[in-house]
Parts: sequence; C-alpha cells; structure tokens
Amino acid sequence: MWVCFCRAVTDRTVRAAIEAGATTPRRLAETCGAGTRCGGCTPALERLLAECGIGDPAQLDSRESAA
Repeated sequence: MWVCFCRAVTDRTVRAAIEAGATTPRRLAETCGAGTRCGGCTPALERLLAECGIGDPAQLDSRESAA
C-alpha cells in the first residue's frame, strides 16, 4: 500500500526502515524519504510506528478524535 504518494514510498519500505532502526517520523524521512515533501503521510507513519510497537497508539487515537 502507498504511504507517501509524493515520494512513492510503500508500507513495506516504511516497515523495513523501522526494522532497520527508524523510531520517529523524522528518522523515517531520513531513511526512506517518506514525509519529506508535503507531510500529509505523517499520521500514517506514526500509525505504522505504533503498529510496530514504537509510540503510543492511544495517543494517536486521542489526537485524531480532537481533529
């Protein structure tokens, strides 16, 4: 699945970057380029980090409710 359309980055690429040690959206941007253009994929990057056990999924849910 596409995560970052601007840089043509898929969830597989993001997951590989996480497995290689990326622990924040900024680190993901440095390693795979996702989130470096418009930033629209940042919530998806945060969700993938949470799915991989990095970050707090409850915090993501509360942020989405407030938006």
